[in-house]
Amino acid sequence: MKTGSNGANRRLRLGYNTSAFARTHNMTDIIQQLHNIGYAGVELTLDRRHFHPHFADPDDRRDLKRALVDCRQDIVINVGGRFVLSPVAHEPSLVSATAAERKRFCDFAAEAISLAAEVSARVVMLHSGALPPGVAAGQAWSWLIAEAAQLAQLAARCGVVIGFEFHPAMLVANLDDYRRLKSEVGHDALRLTLDVGHVVCTDTRPVSEVISECAADIVNVHLEDIKGRQHVHLPIGDGDVDFADVFDGLERVGYDGLINAEFNTTDLEVDEWRLAQQTYEKLRRLV
Repeated sequence: MKTGSNGANRRLRLGYNTSAFARTHNMTDIIQQLHNIGYAGVELTLDRRHFHPHFADPDDRRDLKRALVDCRQDIVINVGGRFVLSPVAHEPSLVSATAAERKRFCDFAAEAISLAAEVSARVVMLHSGALPPGVAAGQAWSWLIAEAAQLAQLAARCGVVIGFEFHPAMLVANLDDYRRLKSEVGHDALRLTLDVGHVVCTDTRPVSEVISECAADIVNVHLEDIKGRQHVHLPIGDGDVDFADVFDGLERVGYDGLINAEFNTTDLEVDEWRLAQQTYEKLRRLV
């Protein structure tokens, strides 16, 4: 990790993704503790552990909204959980092999968009999913464009935007793929979740240069450390990401959304709340 000192970055706001909490499940507790640490918001990755629209009752929804208001926390809704709809990671998806699987994912994404409007989230994050074996890339792109267009139209009607994330292991793998999707869909509600680690893995330029190039599209940011351009989300300080460059780039373009640290503690031998505290302390020096 490369760091620097820039006290001018006062508008940048740190958030934290619930994917890091494998053992803490109560969303009210998570929101309160993140607020106590100093985070400005939370990215809720929908799953059975924390909050799942299929299983949440009206009391769960009310408690979530109340905790956000009481703690003055912004929220992003994330539809990219590994096992949110099946025991197979990231399945179904927008490019699953069967129409039934794709519809199941799209219906779930629509529920997430409705939830976002209900809890005053302005961004719903999703990604394409991986190209299934035996499916031609051209066919998968055709499915993806049609479904993303429908979801963008729904998001616009609900007053939210989609923050679409490119992911090295998925059909939409890099910034050029995102641009292709954006051009084909042609709807302003389809925007970009910029994952800094994914930029490092797929682009050799400084992250700040990429930020400047796609600034108008960025509505959500994911942050993690990366070592050797290998797609493994590491704690801040354990990799090679130049965070001074990242934050300077975000400040220069006037980015005002959440910057959400994103880890999965089932992949890391760490105490999940110590990681949240240490992440905030390390990143606070830059913002």
